[in-house]
Amino acid sequence: MTIEAVRVFCVKSDSVRTWTVGALLCAAAGMPTRAAGPVPAASRVLTAVEAAQTSAVRLDGDLSDEVWQRASPADDFVQREPAEGAQPTFRTEARVAYDALHLYIGVRAHDPEPARIAGHLTRRDEDSPSDWIRVAIDSFHDRRTAYEFAVNPVGVKRDGYWFDDGNTDMSWDAVWDVAVARVSDGWQAEFRIPFSQLRFNAGADQVFGFAIARHVARLNETSTWPLIARSATGYVSQFGDLANVRLMSSPKKLELLPYTLGSVTTRPHGDNPLVDNTDPDAAIGLDLKYALASGLTLTGTINPDFGQVEADPAVVNLSAFETFFSERRPFFVEGSGAFQFNMDCNDGSCTGLFYSRRIGRPPQGVDDLPGGDGVYTWSPVQTTILGAAKVTGRVGQYSIGVLSAVTQEERARLAGYPGNGTIVVEPAASYSIGRVRREFRNQSSIGFMTTWTARRLDQATRFLAGRALTGGIDFDWRFAPRLAFTGYWAGSRVSGEPLAIERLQTNARHYYQRPDAAYVEFDPLRTSLAGHAGSLGVSKIGGEYVRFNSNVQFKTPGFETNDVGFLRRADTRTMSNWIQFRSNRPNRWFRQRNLNLNQWAGWNFGGDRLYAGFNVNSHYTLLNNWRFGGGFNLNLEQLDDRLTRGGPGGLVDGYRSGWSYLSTDSRKPVAFDTFFGGGWTKHGSWFRDIDPALTFRPRPALSLSAGVRFNRNVVAQQWVEEVAGAAGPHYVFGRLDQTTVGLTGRANFTMTPRLSLQLYVEPFVSAGGYTSFQELVNGRADRYEDRWAPFAYQGNPDFNYKSFRTTNVLRWEYRPGSTLFVVWQQGREGSESTGAFRFGRDFGDVFGLPATNVFLVKMAYWLNR
Repeated sequence: MTIEAVRVFCVKSDSVRTWTVGALLCAAAGMPTRAAGPVPAASRVLTAVEAAQTSAVRLDGDLSDEVWQRASPADDFVQREPAEGAQPTFRTEARVAYDALHLYIGVRAHDPEPARIAGHLTRRDEDSPSDWIRVAIDSFHDRRTAYEFAVNPVGVKRDGYWFDDGNTDMSWDAVWDVAVARVSDGWQAEFRIPFSQLRFNAGADQVFGFAIARHVARLNETSTWPLIARSATGYVSQFGDLANVRLMSSPKKLELLPYTLGSVTTRPHGDNPLVDNTDPDAAIGLDLKYALASGLTLTGTINPDFGQVEADPAVVNLSAFETFFSERRPFFVEGSGAFQFNMDCNDGSCTGLFYSRRIGRPPQGVDDLPGGDGVYTWSPVQTTILGAAKVTGRVGQYSIGVLSAVTQEERARLAGYPGNGTIVVEPAASYSIGRVRREFRNQSSIGFMTTWTARRLDQATRFLAGRALTGGIDFDWRFAPRLAFTGYWAGSRVSGEPLAIERLQTNARHYYQRPDAAYVEFDPLRTSLAGHAGSLGVSKIGGEYVRFNSNVQFKTPGFETNDVGFLRRADTRTMSNWIQFRSNRPNRWFRQRNLNLNQWAGWNFGGDRLYAGFNVNSHYTLLNNWRFGGGFNLNLEQLDDRLTRGGPGGLVDGYRSGWSYLSTDSRKPVAFDTFFGGGWTKHGSWFRDIDPALTFRPRPALSLSAGVRFNRNVVAQQWVEEVAGAAGPHYVFGRLDQTTVGLTGRANFTMTPRLSLQLYVEPFVSAGGYTSFQELVNGRADRYEDRWAPFAYQGNPDFNYKSFRTTNVLRWEYRPGSTLFVVWQQGREGSESTGAFRFGRDFGDVFGLPATNVFLVKMAYWLNR
């Protein structure tokens, strides 16, 4: 099988020039097209040679060993970008050898100007504007999954895992080695990858899927063997074959990573007798991996600690819905693709049936602890994970993921309260997740997923559900190489005591108690809540010039997944359409450009329109690698059924908004990014966002960056609270004028590819003042003036929230797979009842807030048996 890349030109009279948006517009302009001539097709089979003994390859970056002279090279690389299918600017040669324990790849990257080869020294797994050589191995030869290993000219390593043909998990880490060397006409890389880090079926005539990519930073050019076309569907399915690998025995199966940890926490205690100024701690734990079978891996952790993980950014959330934070903990990030069951996606960020941050979450009973004068409390910040295990991999045509985790009971301590003692704020719980997908040769798949949560409740935690079950099926069916029909159905059932189910019915995801929601019934005696959700969509997922998606979706009012999933709200019926016109072929101005058109609308099950809007946006990359783009949104008037936080809904203005961004060439020593956004309504609400960021690389081993998040937000009617009245409740709103500023700084200094220091700081202030208080009197009135009436509110909802967070990590990989972390974290937090924002005063006050410091040393040692 061969692939020929053909470049299309427009022909006008006797002149030939590249048409800026491709052959589609050539035809639209009435101009004929012709092929500029095929680029020679790349071979798709590379033959590995067997090394006579394990010492036959010296890992030094020198490709003069005898085994490399016997190996046939793959040298017919083809450009992937910027000019797909064109000949690469520089020649690349790759050879493959193996012995009983390792796979070796030798790559020679020719370059007539070796002094201009770019290599930035960074921490492992960090991308940088360097030259790169990437090797990808589809060891199952299933055309869907692959392991990737990459190195730059100064020896920085990256590795990752490809799944579902085109998705990557760059958190996957393997234990492998590589050596690089500069030569007179370029640079060389010599990879040594243990077979123990791959999963495959041993046999006398093994065939792996195989691909190599080379990136030249100063040209921003990527070439691959074989051609992995951006215009085609998928990534792994375009790999070539690596033949003649004969492995008659399985590699080592067990990896152990025991760790020891010592830490000291210092915090202000004020007059709280339950808080110690200094709190030392020590712990031991274990991570392990075991190859259950050729395609299945067991990964486990006992008493895990994630103290080296960077803190979440500070936010002030005034909406009715929960803030989503991405997962950062290595055990849950690695291999997370095996557990994806996506239901809601926005600009590539998806949520669904499994949200791993529910495991080890902050205790849920903290907000219900008793208070008052002379009452003191202390509670843990996170729930302790006693252990977790997962099995991931493949059995034949089936992709499998199973995860189980157990968390311990957490108690808060009380003083100055009758009985003193402790109270449970999070019960002991177990979480189970199962995911299976049947995959087909045409890249189609059908899958099933289920989750199960069980809690051991007592009198203090009856407000939580005792059991929660979800399950669903999804499919991605390819009718043609570029067309996909997708969808899912999912169901949920949560059970518990009436108090728990009452809280579920009345939270923001459901609001069964709304007086204008006749289609749902609030029942305080109910002991379970059930619902379901589904979607159908059709997409054009490949093609050089046009792609599109149309989708419909629903979630019934009782659908609930948040015990171990993430759901912002139920009770929706939605539809959306998207079409993109694109071209990745360079012309005299642009490397690539696209135009996107979007339309969306949604209703609740009572027929109220929750949102409807349109968007147009466009994005461009110039020949000098600057990027810019922007868009405009038009949102129509809608009914917000969460406006009064469980009371009646109300009509709210539609708004118009626009945004734009500009990014300079990230390869330069100084790079600048900025984002501008703003929007307004016809009755006085508006917002402005400005987010500039600067990156400075004075040396290849040092990177400094600073950014600002600035938001000014004026809301004509911002929810305040419900106030009881003789004739009924008053739903109080005020005019909010809010200013938010976050400053972010990072410094990364890398001494060697295995020794690095990372510093992160974020001071943050958000201040909001309320005026012109009103109450909602008739939220569904046609006239804006008939919906609101002045209200004499006596409270003070103004706020001025300040925080400071820093995480500083020294990481040393003192031997392959074994690491030492030295960590210092500091947090400061405080608030005042004043709404005025003063930059100098507020940011000066941040550093006067009481500080909590954590000093931590963690050492892990890798063993392979």
